[in-house]
Amino acid sequence: MSSRMFDLFHLDEDVSKQINDTQQSHVDMDFMKIVELDADYADELLKHPDKEIKILSKAASGYANRVVEVALRNVPDKTNIHEVHRDKFYKIIQLKGTVMQRSERTSRPTMLVYKCPACNEETNVEQTEQWRTAPEKCEECDNRKGFTKVYEKTVFDECQWLELQELLGNQHLSDTPAKIRVLVRNQLIDSCTPGETVTVIGIPKAWENRPNTLDLSMKIYIDCKGLINDTDEDTVDLSSEDIEELHILANTKEHLANIIKSFAPTVYGEEVVKEALAYQQCEGVSRQLTRKKRRRGQFHILLAGPPGVAKSDLGEYQTLYHHKGRMATGRGSSSVGLTASVVQENGEWVLKAGAMPLADNGLLFIDEIEKMRSEDSGAMHPGMEAQQIPISKAGINATVKTRCSIIAACNPIGGTWSDYKTLPENLIEKGKGLTIPLLNRFALIFIVREKETEAEEADVVDHILNISLNKEVDIPYSEDVLRKLFLYARTLKPKLSDEAAEKLKQFYLNLFKASKDQEGMIMSRRQIEDLVRISEASAKIHLRDTVTVDDADSAIRVVAASLKQYGIDPLTGNVDQTKVLYGKKASKSQMVKQIPIIIRRISSHNIDKSKVTRVAFIESASSIWSVLSTEAGDVLDVALREGLVYCPTPQTLAVTSTLLNIGEDTEEDDTDE
Repeated sequence: MSSRMFDLFHLDEDVSKQINDTQQSHVDMDFMKIVELDADYADELLKHPDKEIKILSKAASGYANRVVEVALRNVPDKTNIHEVHRDKFYKIIQLKGTVMQRSERTSRPTMLVYKCPACNEETNVEQTEQWRTAPEKCEECDNRKGFTKVYEKTVFDECQWLELQELLGNQHLSDTPAKIRVLVRNQLIDSCTPGETVTVIGIPKAWENRPNTLDLSMKIYIDCKGLINDTDEDTVDLSSEDIEELHILANTKEHLANIIKSFAPTVYGEEVVKEALAYQQCEGVSRQLTRKKRRRGQFHILLAGPPGVAKSDLGEYQTLYHHKGRMATGRGSSSVGLTASVVQENGEWVLKAGAMPLADNGLLFIDEIEKMRSEDSGAMHPGMEAQQIPISKAGINATVKTRCSIIAACNPIGGTWSDYKTLPENLIEKGKGLTIPLLNRFALIFIVREKETEAEEADVVDHILNISLNKEVDIPYSEDVLRKLFLYARTLKPKLSDEAAEKLKQFYLNLFKASKDQEGMIMSRRQIEDLVRISEASAKIHLRDTVTVDDADSAIRVVAASLKQYGIDPLTGNVDQTKVLYGKKASKSQMVKQIPIIIRRISSHNIDKSKVTRVAFIESASSIWSVLSTEAGDVLDVALREGLVYCPTPQTLAVTSTLLNIGEDTEEDDTDE
């Protein structure tokens, strides 16, 4: 006790404050302060951490006049989970990882009292191993068997098991991140939940896999001596030179264009989609409005379209550019696999994190989301909107956080996208993952599809071949630069200017007015919130501290592009979200007016663009209107009687020339608006 190190308890302001705080049962001590005060003692602490931490805790308890435990931080041996091998055993190390699962709170004896059956002498046996240790003999009468345990005099510790997984950026060459179990005690219990990122300071120890057998295999765990929850801390690890370089890039006129050109370089075109994905990387500004109410900054994007159009490639690039990007697939994901679950392992209940909590403060890509079951996808709703999921089962009550951006990819029913069907008709299949409420959770929905002309498709093929031939492709920003840019941008908190707010307000009110004037169109306040988030993301990507009118214009452009792709009524060309999302049935008078448009749309794909067959019309019209073919035929008869269409031959239909011209002019006007 002569070491100068013990002066730290009353000389250091922070340590002294913790000692005097009667509500605190532990004292956090920075190892580097111990080195500064007494380097020799610091070496001894590294050699015999278990023994010396007990001495420090006893000294701290003496100063505090209550039981206090010492928790260390900032130890010199910072290692990765996959590097915890035999040379680390029984030495103090520091490692970082994501909490995969957490057990229920249990008790373990630290000092077990045994009574001798022969002389009733009581013996205290310190329990330092995983399995119970009994006395070899009674010191009083030399008896060697029949000892009974006296639990009322036994000293217990509360404890909890965690399973820690290596951070994605630190994993070894193998695809599977390493895992390790961590034993936390007393004040460190419930200091983290599955999905959170923690720094653990502890001692790797071994315990027998099967005691009292000839089996020599042993399991490794970390005896935790300190835990820091890093979930809400900034993850930026950039030098001042890196940040200065990023600001130089952001001040160039071509900055946004260079990002779009560099984003997913193997995917040709899709500039608007890439711009939206870049904004998703930067996120909006998250705000804690009240103690329990939080405004999320993340927004979600859905990519829909036929197979083979690079939806999965875009999603994989999105996870590649994020420091905490994860992937899941709809085919193999259940509700508990995406959210969280309570399961029984080795006789105890364990809270396990799914893909969404593990992506907390990160990004999750869900491929083939349409292959999930509808009851499983329904569990995602609170995780996407409130960004937390309450769990209450088997005595475990916890709330796991899911503060992540989600990008999802899906294929249409049958693998083919139809221009004559609404979004739900193309995507929603009974009993499968996509539902109307889930579609409403996505701020942006983009339809990624094949090119319309041979020349455009030739450009895509040339791009693919150039990559296959290892020809140089113009990529202004490298993958490393994009990762650093997005990483730094996520830490910024730009403020919305009055001018930008007014711009967003006018755009939203214009859509809201259209929803009143145009039957069927709906707006929700969630859309104005998403507009603000995308505007903030635009300011972040330019490393600005204020959201300008330019940022508002960028958000409006991206949202308008999304609405144009999926929110256009297949018949009228007008933005009609009720028709698109809910498939509202048209009246018979509306059906009659829509017949010339349907005929024109079908004939545009024919060799003879002046007419269509009666069979083709009835098939398309009955699908669009969701009516029987006989009802579609009755409506057609009305149009024939009114002279809207005529029959060039007994089996074909055509639109009258004057009506066709008027219809074309009207469509152009709608498009211009």
